[in-house]
Amino acid sequence: MSRLFEAYRAIHEQAFIPIFTENGTDSRQLVEACVDAGCKGIEYTLRRRDAPEIIPWIRESFPDLYIIAGSTLDSEPILRRARSRHPQLRSLKELVDMGVDGIASLVGFQAETVQHYSSTHLVVSPASTILEAFRAVSAGAHFVKLVGPSLDLVRLCRNEAGFGYCPILITGGMSLDIIPEAFSAGVALVGSGFDLMLKDKPRALPTSEVTDLLKRYLDRAKSARAKGWPELAKAEGGDRRAWLAALPHHHPFGDLK
Repeated sequence: MSRLFEAYRAIHEQAFIPIFTENGTDSRQLVEACVDAGCKGIEYTLRRRDAPEIIPWIRESFPDLYIIAGSTLDSEPILRRARSRHPQLRSLKELVDMGVDGIASLVGFQAETVQHYSSTHLVVSPASTILEAFRAVSAGAHFVKLVGPSLDLVRLCRNEAGFGYCPILITGGMSLDIIPEAFSAGVALVGSGFDLMLKDKPRALPTSEVTDLLKRYLDRAKSARAKGWPELAKAEGGDRRAWLAALPHHHPFGDLK
């Protein structure tokens, strides 16, 4: 089975994605905490200034950990200008060469970008309207990223007229208290940045405490989604075709055997 499908399934079944935003804590410690907590996938954003160093280190040190590169740009002119102030930025090709398994953006991808990369890498496209969400998934995006904590757009995308089409990842304000409501509204995944998860925590927090906190987020997400999608929870870890059939949204893998 392709690494693309395995990454898709692992991250989907994880239900929660830790997002590496710039928060001043040690990157290697956070990665190790994610692995210790049982994470199979993470989103490492280019907002972290050490991304060009840490992403290759993750790939070498944890080859089975799926990496989505976040805060990416697909416009070369914009990238060149932005890179003068944010030297850690890398092109999508450079990130692929580093070994990432997926790309995510908050500013948007051109349809050509989604079509080009979605056959080999997970693509997470942002949306601020129903039309943008449907167009991104139709172009090949595996998930659309909506920004919380408001869940109004989630409910619009998942209403009856949407026919359960869009697979939604929501980020922004996804605290332990809000996660159950997000799944009740119809999201497939939630993501939280370490700037939120470690807010008001000391920078010298032991790795074991970060691990315990991550486990709470993982458990909260999985239990909340199981309540909303019990058939999907039953299919978890089982036959590929049965699992795909249990997904309550579009997926791009056809009748995978």
